[in-house]
Amino acid sequence: MSFKVGETVGPYKIVQHIGQGGMATIYKAYQTTLDRYVALKIMHPALKEDRSFVMRLQREATVIAKLNHPNIVAVHDFREHEGIPFLVLHFIEGKTLKDVLKEQKLNKQQILNIIRPVADALNYAHSRGVLHRDVKPSNILIDNDGHVYLSDFGLARIAQSGESTASQDMMIGSPHYLSPEQAKSEPVDARTDVYSLGVILYEMFVGRVPFIAETTYATILAQINDTPPAPRAFNSKVPIAVEQVLLKALAKNPADRFASIREMMRALENAVRGPREEDDPAAPIPLVEYKPAPDSVSPQPVRRADDKKQPEANALHPLRRAADKVKPATPRASADRKRRASWLPLAIAALVLLAFVACVGIVVATFIPGLMSSPTPVRVTLTTPTRAGVIAPTATGGILVPGISATPAQSPTRAASPTVAAALRGKIAYSLATGDAADNRTIFIADVDGTDARAIVEFGLWPSLSPDGKQIAYYRIKDEGIYVANRDGSGARKIVTGETCCVQWSPDGKRLMYLQGKLKVGDTKIIIANPDGTGRAEVTAGFSPAWAPEGNRIVYTACQPGTTSCGLYTYDLRANRATMITRDDGKTPHWSPRGDKIVYHADSGGFTNLFVVNPDGSGRAQLTSGRGNTGQAVWSLDGSFIFFRSDQDGKAWGIFVMRADGTGRRLLINNAPPDGDLWARELLSVGP
Repeated sequence: MSFKVGETVGPYKIVQHIGQGGMATIYKAYQTTLDRYVALKIMHPALKEDRSFVMRLQREATVIAKLNHPNIVAVHDFREHEGIPFLVLHFIEGKTLKDVLKEQKLNKQQILNIIRPVADALNYAHSRGVLHRDVKPSNILIDNDGHVYLSDFGLARIAQSGESTASQDMMIGSPHYLSPEQAKSEPVDARTDVYSLGVILYEMFVGRVPFIAETTYATILAQINDTPPAPRAFNSKVPIAVEQVLLKALAKNPADRFASIREMMRALENAVRGPREEDDPAAPIPLVEYKPAPDSVSPQPVRRADDKKQPEANALHPLRRAADKVKPATPRASADRKRRASWLPLAIAALVLLAFVACVGIVVATFIPGLMSSPTPVRVTLTTPTRAGVIAPTATGGILVPGISATPAQSPTRAASPTVAAALRGKIAYSLATGDAADNRTIFIADVDGTDARAIVEFGLWPSLSPDGKQIAYYRIKDEGIYVANRDGSGARKIVTGETCCVQWSPDGKRLMYLQGKLKVGDTKIIIANPDGTGRAEVTAGFSPAWAPEGNRIVYTACQPGTTSCGLYTYDLRANRATMITRDDGKTPHWSPRGDKIVYHADSGGFTNLFVVNPDGSGRAQLTSGRGNTGQAVWSLDGSFIFFRSDQDGKAWGIFVMRADGTGRRLLINNAPPDGDLWARELLSVGP
């Protein structure tokens, strides 16, 4: 039996022929055992006797299987059928970048949106010693949701060992995207992928590749010997700064190129957008201690009977204020640029003065060493992929599947944490805006590494996974009430009616806590009840409550009666006593599993960022310093990591994870927008 549409190979029923290349054929198949579609990359029968090629295909599977990244096409299995080997890959429904470039001319923002995740995937592979060696548009896939993938590691090389997935160490790759050293079969490093990605960027900005010849051999010779034409010679709209980045990436000598993909992307971002302070990895924000005066008052939210009589009440409402702040960052950035232009003369004068001061400082530092021994705080900025555009499989490797910038600051008090990938376990639940209407919200559940995302509840917000991971509670928009269902969304039952919000399971799984009242005017009460809705007990007035791990305290947002002073409060359920611990208008707090920290989001210079604070209000520290919206933070099950949502300085929404000290940020889920009007009524949830 051969591989044909309609045939079944093991658990895979072949349903569609996708593409064919010189060495492999791609099929879409349905895997009956796991109820999912996959892609089968099947070696041509004529090559099955070439054991070196079979070994290459198997080695490709091994290489990709070790690369666990959201922008790299995942390999599920390596098998043989009737002596013919094949790979089982993640199926992607969409297009290749090659297809996209044929269909449309991309603007600068679209180019960045596509290239960022590709660059992030290459950075990740390089950090693990893997070189791709065949980066080209047909190996960049974009699914119908705009998620970008890098595929086909069939020519990859393990940099440290020199081991290659190619059957022989010969000149390999696609001539139009081949680096000069690869064309000459010379030793290669990460800069060979810098060159290939530079060719792709050249094509995206200019509309053609730099070298076009009548034959493959002539193209290869041009890659080795010819100077690439200036991009502006073909497209005068290419910014001069971008042209300089492209030509540096295409330098013949690897030593003259960017040393890494990350370095090239930083230069490209600066060329497109202009230099930004947070792109400088040598400059992070210091952690700021905050010591509020002790308070032990029972806070009450601001009430209003009429918008016209009391317009300030609307401004005092934490939910509304939060929604107002979730706005695109671009207009603000535009205004900032205008202000910067108007102050240019003063800025030049200031630079001259700073240069003089710096010279004086050097003299002082040289001759009076003791005066300049204090360490300078360092800002750590990590670039991340953002939402991209749209792609289909390639017969040489890729297959298609259906379907913010926070700047972490390093904590000086926390010991070194494990890597993000090492300790992620469990499930994460979150809601996404799936349409323009207010009720177009869907709750998803995924593995905490961002994989295996599944939609489980329509018209839902604020999911909360039970401590045992078997149930999920949430607010349903259309029916206005709290529901409890099985983790897969089945067996849903309504336990609370009316205008409610912000449901949370108690640590022992025996109680639920939620808000009820007039959310739009700030008249809300925190309620604790049994999971079936019985035994309701009113606790206090406030918003966004969360349990302490021992179950005897809660943390929430509230305002002091009749004032604009709002922040976080803790409430002792045994003593019935509230204590204000911050006055920074903090929202959506979440208590760490160890009970020693509370993470939340608050305003920071006109932007929303993440903070941590001790339960007594001491030790307040800022974890991120983006110029957009970053919030909805929750702790991992072991307290080593923090999950959060960010719009990456107004670029695109995503769900991220970082270490508890704010370092090591990593994108988990791309294209994950909240609803601006309901920003303060959404939260992530993590469970086993």
